[in-house]
Amino acid sequence: MNNWAAGAVYDCNFLCICVLGDRSAYGLCKEMSDQMKLTHCVNGYVASPHDMPSYGQLGCQGFIVLDKEHAVVSEATTPFMQVRALAFQHVEALLNAVCNNAPLPSICPGEMGELIDTPPGAEKLKGSRGVCIKISKDKVDFGFPDGPMRGKMMTVDVSMVRRLTHDEETAVGNTGGCSTGTCGGGSCGSTCKPGGGCKETACADGSCASKSGCDPSTCNKPECSIDAEFVEKFLNIHSVKVSSMDDEHAECSKTLRNLVETRSKESLEDVFECLSDHFAHEEELFEQYGFGVHVNEKLSAKKSHANEHRRLLDKVQGQLAMSGSVPAAFIKELLQEFHEHTTLYDMQYADFMAQKGAR
Repeated sequence: MNNWAAGAVYDCNFLCICVLGDRSAYGLCKEMSDQMKLTHCVNGYVASPHDMPSYGQLGCQGFIVLDKEHAVVSEATTPFMQVRALAFQHVEALLNAVCNNAPLPSICPGEMGELIDTPPGAEKLKGSRGVCIKISKDKVDFGFPDGPMRGKMMTVDVSMVRRLTHDEETAVGNTGGCSTGTCGGGSCGSTCKPGGGCKETACADGSCASKSGCDPSTCNKPECSIDAEFVEKFLNIHSVKVSSMDDEHAECSKTLRNLVETRSKESLEDVFECLSDHFAHEEELFEQYGFGVHVNEKLSAKKSHANEHRRLLDKVQGQLAMSGSVPAAFIKELLQEFHEHTTLYDMQYADFMAQKGAR
């Protein structure tokens, strides 16, 4: 968001508002500003529960976009934690339209859609549901999270795609790694799971020629390696000012380092157990000290945090269901997402819990 505000592409204002609704909001607002280097957008906070908005959602659940008349263009763009970088492309597609007085796209990157028509020879795919990867004039790059085309992408006319409603999109479920292109024609072969990561064909399509995953002893290609600098970068976890949580973060990092070394299913099982115990304890502290409670679940930091716990555990469970060693691509994604979780989510409770005396 700060990059958008700093650039000259979009003639609009960008606001980042902390909605903790108590005195700790200022500390979190400042921490967010420092970490994200918010030097060009408006950064503020709501410090009283009486001033909390009745509508909205936390940023991880999507942006609110208004036009120049302050009419709502989008109540919530697609969540970053579900579709990763596509969430930002969704916002950009809307801003491009609004700032240029152009019609809004019928579907944006990150949004789920259904093929209501198909190119010649692909008639069997009519009715398939998937995710918009890219839009370009009258074309849509359409990704398939399941079915016979799982993990693959097809470019179709925009008239062939119907955007799903929110209820329909929820029924489809999390698109995971398929939406960001980590699977298909590259490091993860041609098949990926709706929950993220890859199926048993990991490292197919010539990447490493191993159905059981990349063998670091025989494969020197980048998609098979996990360099030490990468590991240190994403396992350098900042203190959250609660000693028990800091200790558990260190233990989680230790199991993740072991996974990097062994790439075995046994090590991944240890990671799952460690994360499960840590997340459960963390949520107990939320209940004990009253962190992130709000009558509107979309504004509840506790609810959003717990949902992210479930997503990460589901991601690990999905990989555990696969045979063979754990692919390097999956491990790198897991390390990066664990780091993002501790940075974007755990830092939210640091000042609040410390002031409450949590240990």
